[in-house]
Amino acid sequence: MVGFWGRIWWPFELASHFRVQYFFFLLASGIIFLLGRRKRGATLSGVFAIINVSLIVPLYFGGSVAFGSNQTLRALLINVNQSNRAHKELRKFIRSVEPDFMVLVEVNQAWTNVLQQMQTDYPFFRNLPPREGRLGIALLSRIPLANGEVGYFGEAELPSVVARLEISGQPLTVIGAHALAPVGRIRSEYRNQHLATLAQIVSSQKGSVIVLADLNTTSWSPFFRDLLRKTGLRDSRTGFGVQSSWPTGFPPLWIAIDHCLVSSEVIVHNRSIGPHIGSDHYPVVVDFSVHPG
Repeated sequence: MVGFWGRIWWPFELASHFRVQYFFFLLASGIIFLLGRRKRGATLSGVFAIINVSLIVPLYFGGSVAFGSNQTLRALLINVNQSNRAHKELRKFIRSVEPDFMVLVEVNQAWTNVLQQMQTDYPFFRNLPPREGRLGIALLSRIPLANGEVGYFGEAELPSVVARLEISGQPLTVIGAHALAPVGRIRSEYRNQHLATLAQIVSSQKGSVIVLADLNTTSWSPFFRDLLRKTGLRDSRTGFGVQSSWPTGFPPLWIAIDHCLVSSEVIVHNRSIGPHIGSDHYPVVVDFSVHPG
């Protein structure tokens, strides 16, 4: 229950991310208590299990999958992991998915070199190479970019990219970001400041917006909810389920920290998690179209 008090202390906010794990643990505990005829324990486990599942179930309903005449596009988000050397696997996956544009984070110099080799297929390129130990970010697109800005935003100077595309005559702003992992009070504050800065960037845009970002938080965090409330963005997972993306190596701790957030003009037709490609994150693939507001 301390996860509901995430604003009070950063460890409480960390506890908010594991709703799925809590539900299954409480469900199993309730069954064990019932078999042992311990009614009080079974009741408490059942109540807390219901509380947690009530936060999970809404992700499986309410999504829009109606296709219209508008052009359907595919976006891709990958945290490539700076230590990952599976360059061929990533390129093979990208060729199989064929995104129209993609955001990649944790881009170091080795990954920058790999991505530059892909500019034949993705000629429109914005990237922020690593600098003084800070990791870079990259946006690759088949669609021309009307403009683009990359930089280290916020007090922690974390990498972000903002670019504008035109989709069937409709402007679309693509924002890529990578927030700091909130391990410790200072890093948590920097992460929260980055989310606040991201909200300001989104709110300053005109037209449709899509955010592709490793935010190092889940949808059950109060700071994530603040981001949606301030911007009016929607979580693209709505209607498609939890879709955990990290950590690939330890399923019992799987949580969804890699996000695609969209404005009201963006209709999400499908959202899925890609395969393991050497990173500690799974890719996020989103099919969508842009409709007039």
